[in-house]
Amino acid sequence: MLQVQGERTGGAAGVALLDRSVAAYEAALRVYTETASPIQWAATQNNLGNVLQVQGERTGGAAGVALLDRSAAAYEAALRVRTETASPVEWA
Repeated sequence: MLQVQGERTGGAAGVALLDRSVAAYEAALRVYTETASPIQWAATQNNLGNVLQVQGERTGGAAGVALLDRSAAAYEAALRVRTETASPVEWA
């Protein structure tokens, strides 16, 4: 929900909401580990990738590229669990 609010809110307030969304997903990843909760972990990695992508698109220059790199890394991490064989719909 914070991501949607951040996307719909302009300026610094929107950025702050997106930052809170990233922090919430990162906090969830401390609980949902790849080993203990792989399905939830992969979903959270995917959601983190989504919000980092939005941040990267809204941020210019090197900082925006760094956010997009983090987004790609989160998506790639999720694919360690969401394989084509094990989870074809999520993988696609």
